[in-house]
Amino acid sequence: MATSFVERLGELLLSGSPPACIGFDPRLEALPAGLARSGDAPARIVAFARAVMPAIARHAPVLKPNVAFFECHGGPGFCAYEEVCRLARAAGLLVVGDVKRGDVGSTAEAYAKFHLDVADAVTLHPYLGADSLEPFLARCRGEGRGIFVLARTSNAGARELQDLEISGGGGRTVAEAVAVAIDRWGQGLADRFGYSPVGAVVGATWPRELARLRALMPRAWLLLPGVGAQGGKVEDLAPAFDGRGLGALVSQSRGVLQCFAPNDGDWLDRIEAALVAFAQSLRSVQSAARRPS
Repeated sequence: MATSFVERLGELLLSGSPPACIGFDPRLEALPAGLARSGDAPARIVAFARAVMPAIARHAPVLKPNVAFFECHGGPGFCAYEEVCRLARAAGLLVVGDVKRGDVGSTAEAYAKFHLDVADAVTLHPYLGADSLEPFLARCRGEGRGIFVLARTSNAGARELQDLEISGGGGRTVAEAVAVAIDRWGQGLADRFGYSPVGAVVGATWPRELARLRALMPRAWLLLPGVGAQGGKVEDLAPAFDGRGLGALVSQSRGVLQCFAPNDGDWLDRIEAALVAFAQSLRSVQSAARRPS
């Protein structure tokens, strides 16, 4: 039985789960109006999570809560973040904490302790270099956790720095240099499916770069945000997958968990329908990537 994050992810996808990562970005104005009776803001967020978690678990293997939408509510918000992660794991979901941390020394150790206690994997900044990742890598090696390092982000402003060419790099961009580093950081850590716990965040909004980035980091799981509201298209993402349909998770947030108006009485049915449609679209792109055995 798999014990590490990446092995569990591989097993889930091979057993038929779609490569779906559901982003949980709870904006209060977008929550169902009826949840106003649930108490203060953190309590409303937890009530929403408790209501939607069974549907998410039926149609996706991974939840990605964005810690910013909890931090803005202070200490109770952090408690709500922990509770949402707990609810997701209790429902059988893997949890990727979308925390985008990056620091060094004891600060990085503190981040790694908290965030990898409550989640199975986290998103990280690479700008400070390998020593900023080491406390997280130690938990990947010793406890089976995972990380997703920002390589090519989905926002339009990514070009400002990520498209710059590295001096002496043979025309390689900053994003490509990060991809090479991600592959290096994962050396020797690959599981039985051939993937390391050092994954990469690659925006679905850059489909023309996807095959190149995949080639630079063949051992990395790719977390692909930016589908839907940011303009990314599921049908463009086949190059991220290997011939078994493994290697990538496609993330969607607003298109699934904010697909209703706050006063809609059937909001939970709408979410389930959006989850079904998202899962079906991902299975189609997996099928396009698979090679006959």
